[in-house]
Amino acid sequence: MAKITRIEPNIPRKHERKKVAAYARVSMETELLHHSLSTQVSYFSSLIQSNPEWEYAGVYADEGITGTAIKNRDEFKRLIKDCEAGKIDIVLVKSVSRFARDTVDTLNTTRHLKDLGVDVYFEKENIHSISKEGELLLTLLASFAQAEAESISANEKWSVQKHFEKGESNTGILSYGYDWNSETKTMTINEEEAKWVRYIYEQYLAGKSIKALATEMKEKGVCGNRGNPLSRSTIRRILTSEHYVGDLLLQKYYNPTVHNVKRNNGEVEQILITDDHEPIVSREDFAKVQERLQHRARTADNYGYQKTFFAGLVKCGKCGYACNRVQTHGSTKGQPYIECNHRKIGECKMLPINENLLKEIMENEVGDRDKVEQITLFDDHIDFLLKDDTIKTHIREYVPNGYYQSPFSRNIDCGHCGSTVVRMSNHGRPAWFCNEKKHNRLACDCKYVREPELYEAATWAVGTTENLLMQLYLKIDRTVIYTDKIEFYMKEGGVKTWQRQ
Repeated sequence: MAKITRIEPNIPRKHERKKVAAYARVSMETELLHHSLSTQVSYFSSLIQSNPEWEYAGVYADEGITGTAIKNRDEFKRLIKDCEAGKIDIVLVKSVSRFARDTVDTLNTTRHLKDLGVDVYFEKENIHSISKEGELLLTLLASFAQAEAESISANEKWSVQKHFEKGESNTGILSYGYDWNSETKTMTINEEEAKWVRYIYEQYLAGKSIKALATEMKEKGVCGNRGNPLSRSTIRRILTSEHYVGDLLLQKYYNPTVHNVKRNNGEVEQILITDDHEPIVSREDFAKVQERLQHRARTADNYGYQKTFFAGLVKCGKCGYACNRVQTHGSTKGQPYIECNHRKIGECKMLPINENLLKEIMENEVGDRDKVEQITLFDDHIDFLLKDDTIKTHIREYVPNGYYQSPFSRNIDCGHCGSTVVRMSNHGRPAWFCNEKKHNRLACDCKYVREPELYEAATWAVGTTENLLMQLYLKIDRTVIYTDKIEFYMKEGGVKTWQRQ
């Protein structure tokens, strides 16, 4: 009987070092800001660089930013983007509370990174998010951190309310036309700006629209407190603010939860202080302006407009920003979609979802909309946070319509001429053709690819058939077609090459 002996290679395998980064954050209210932050940065930099098995991937640091609001933490968002780009394998964090004080944000972010193969290590608690016990421990600890944030918030609300009862504002008041004295806590007229406030009131009463006033202010070079031209929304605030008749309305906004600010439409008490400071416009002109604004609103084409079904309810799990309703164009024109607000400016690539499909998923998963506190969209799943603080997760499947007819749409190129590759019918069967060759057969030598071959190659590249279309979208960044091969550029890094027959 033949004997089989395994002979191990005598060339040592190259051990790939883990790319390790750290995240540091300090809050202005609770720590000596710069000293604490520099200490964390120095500590993590030394720790990572002293480990021969680690490759230093940087320290991401947010200063003076509350842990309850991910969307305001620029470095945190940059960290997540770099993890998605495959630049980081491990993230070190001082503690759970330094990462986020919101249970949902903590779990959503660590789950997302876990799906990417990125481990988050919380040093104080000695927890690896990628471990089996990690999520259970994180749920408990993040809940404690959130409870602490809610306790601090309740104390701050009580303090603010006491200031309001005394007729004192809790923050500096930035109103165009006025200067705020932080020592005396009083508003004084800024004459250079006040002349434009009076001009806006005069011109609006003379018949000019807010849009026309905004255009005129831009042409005249009139800028607001932050150095930007006076926008339509700023001019509308000028025309509707009680500040300009000398009054002060306290608690225009309130916080129903720790990290949620809403306009006060009568939900909580407000305090009006009349004749608090010197007025810029007369009460008579102010009243006339309000009457004209209301008349124009009543006669506008969109009077009585109702908010969309998911308004204020959906946020992006990738970048933390709000998601809103948009209308699509082309073959799916008229179909409403929910997409991340940052997608419009190219800063987020979270896959949009058909509004009707999201309604159907919500009804199947949780039932009534009134049960839902928040919906968080990810590419591969949707988290429904219910008002009883439980979370239900739905695994997303790729739906080939709307924005992307195929996981390859807009992400497939010709390797010969660099032109885009488009999906067409070839004798009744779908195939992908070089766009340049489609218009001129002699313009490019690239051979078209039948769709079954493209999907066979892509399935090999991602290594799974489970939820295939979504896996293709999630794992393949770009596809390049040649006559003899297909190259798949993977989102986690690297290129996989399929040899064509």
